[in-house]
Amino acid sequence: MNNLLSKLDFSYIYTFLSQATLGINFLFYILIARVVGPEQYGVFSSAVSLGGILAFFTQFGLSSLITREVANDPINGPKQTYIYLIIEGINTLFVLVILIPLAKILGFEGNGIVICYLLVLSEVCRGAKQTIRGVFRGLSKFRTETITLALERVLVVVLSSIILFSFRELIWVVWALAIVRLLDLIGVVIYLNRQIYISTKISFQKLLNSLKRAYPFALSGFLWILYYQIDILMLKGLTVPEQAGYYSAAYRIIEIFIALPQVIFLVSFTKFAQCVNQASQQLSNELFKSGSLLAIFVLPFIVAAGFLQVPFIEFIYGEEFTTAIASLSILLPSLGIKMFGTLMQYFFEATGREKILPPLLMLTVVINILVNAVLIPQWGAVGASIATMLSEITLAIVGLSVLIRVDCFETGLKLRFMSVVCLLAALCPTLIFNGVSLFLGISILLCCTIVLLILTKTDLLDKFFRDRHA
Repeated sequence: MNNLLSKLDFSYIYTFLSQATLGINFLFYILIARVVGPEQYGVFSSAVSLGGILAFFTQFGLSSLITREVANDPINGPKQTYIYLIIEGINTLFVLVILIPLAKILGFEGNGIVICYLLVLSEVCRGAKQTIRGVFRGLSKFRTETITLALERVLVVVLSSIILFSFRELIWVVWALAIVRLLDLIGVVIYLNRQIYISTKISFQKLLNSLKRAYPFALSGFLWILYYQIDILMLKGLTVPEQAGYYSAAYRIIEIFIALPQVIFLVSFTKFAQCVNQASQQLSNELFKSGSLLAIFVLPFIVAAGFLQVPFIEFIYGEEFTTAIASLSILLPSLGIKMFGTLMQYFFEATGREKILPPLLMLTVVINILVNAVLIPQWGAVGASIATMLSEITLAIVGLSVLIRVDCFETGLKLRFMSVVCLLAALCPTLIFNGVSLFLGISILLCCTIVLLILTKTDLLDKFFRDRHA
């Protein structure tokens, strides 16, 4: 037992627990959907999406940058914290100025504009706390990060739920959401300041230098969040609000399973940054280990969820949201390949190759917008789901192809092949529900499982990929 515990990496366990607290938010969004109905929930989800996009303008990629800096230099890295928070505060002022005309363009009126402002402020606070969490992760203090995150989410959901059932008005709920997150941010900054030095002499030149270093992260982050939030905003603009509500309901379920690979991403990012100056073989091994963990521990949950997609929607949201099943049946399988595209993002950022990401993400965003523009008017939420899947495939395959050209030929080939197999395995439940025979669907799934088990045994394939390289 002592030998087993000595090999166990508790970083993954603590990070899993922190991601598990997303279930609290998930339950909270279900309560909102059930109380206010599809139309108001569509307004809420659209405002959350807008807030998520604008929060990346305020955050400017600083959370990822500080995680890498702290991991590389645990002594001087945390001293940049206050500088980064000041930059985020300045960015927030510009965002608040443009919010009113932007909200009107997107169709928000009356209380909808107030809801937009409150949710944007809430997302700004969440983004600032993400920067603080980056310090914890860079120091490998995943336990502390988990505790602070769990406290925030519990307080937000409990207090906001009380408001929801007391007044049954969306605007009072978002007021509570914004106030609690602001108070939580103040508390966690005070706590971190008492633990380590998080300040240094502040000057205009230091602020400017920080902005220059963060620029590639900021551009990549904005394109990344635009890619994932543009669907709901285009649905709101091109169809009725209910379609945005249906898509959002399906995506909220997807977020549960997005949290699973996030456990691996967050720990791997720190590990990549810590060993970036060591032997390249060690970095390559760490990358392949992360990909193998995705296939072994995350994919089974995605496949299982595929077989349960109908009861998920009916039990969680009720019969009123049955239409969302069609979107969920497309979004769930896309996670099989999405997780490898996201792994590439974290790898490039952690190893100082963040300048690779903007053109790659720009290509993905353009494809997503064009396909959305064609499919949403005809198919609504289903069209947005198809656009998401096509974009995920593009991002993963092109990203892994870039990795192969950079310096990880063997690992890149293995991961690219693994990503395609994971996508095929994740598609099996949807194929079965859409007319493919149960025998054929299960046979494909078993073949994919065997291939993945072989792939994770690196010794069996090393010679093959070396021969291809030669």
